[in-house]
Amino acid sequence: MLKHFLYSLLIANLLAAHCFASEGDGSAPVSHSSNSLAAYEQHVREVAQKTAADERARKEQERIAKARTVGKAVEGQSSFRIFKYKKDGATIFTDNMPYKTKYEVIIYNSCYACSLSSTVDWYKTRLYLTEFSDTISLAAQAYQVDIGFIRAIIHAESAFNPLARSRKGAMGLMQLMPGTARDMGVADTTNPEQNIKGGVKYLAGLLQKFNGNETLAAAAYNAGAGAVTRHGGIPPYEETQTYVKRVKILAERYKNQKQLAAN
Repeated sequence: MLKHFLYSLLIANLLAAHCFASEGDGSAPVSHSSNSLAAYEQHVREVAQKTAADERARKEQERIAKARTVGKAVEGQSSFRIFKYKKDGATIFTDNMPYKTKYEVIIYNSCYACSLSSTVDWYKTRLYLTEFSDTISLAAQAYQVDIGFIRAIIHAESAFNPLARSRKGAMGLMQLMPGTARDMGVADTTNPEQNIKGGVKYLAGLLQKFNGNETLAAAAYNAGAGAVTRHGGIPPYEETQTYVKRVKILAERYKNQKQLAAN
């Protein structure tokens, strides 16, 4: 559309110039008009090409941002994006995608299994059976925690997204809060090995506190050990009760898969 407009404007200007020249001396420099037309057509093409290139770049940025979002936000998980970029030496955070600027996309997710409005079929949703296998096996052996239970907690917390973070500040695969991460010796919560090791160590402590009861340990992982102790069981919080049910379903499914693989 822009190209047609500029081209029409060119023709109109050239016609006007031609008429003015004809009225002035009775002749029109045909070769000069032809050269001007060719030059202006070239200019129009360059403008059109630049405009098209800018539009392609904009769409590519949108495609990349969308791909990142799709890759990190999973089924049934509410999330929102924050764009981080530098401007005049300052770090800027915005929810609008910057244009023609290098930026980092930060995805904030809620706990995957905590959403009361989740449409996920927990009996059928795909399991993550091979992700971080070595790290999970080593942590399970070190802290004597069932692998199926560990995978269920990771699945419930982040759906195996190592970059997941919550609005409350929980980070990584096992959604460790900063204080918990420090207590468990985790320096980098986005590092899968550190996060899993720290998360399993914390989970092992909860299991020990509640005599190996995975249901109470899961409730404590969500609501805190203090809440479980105060209420003498699963706290009467709708989110926690929903979370515990979903973790139990996932744990049973992961354990069944482990048994099938062993047979």
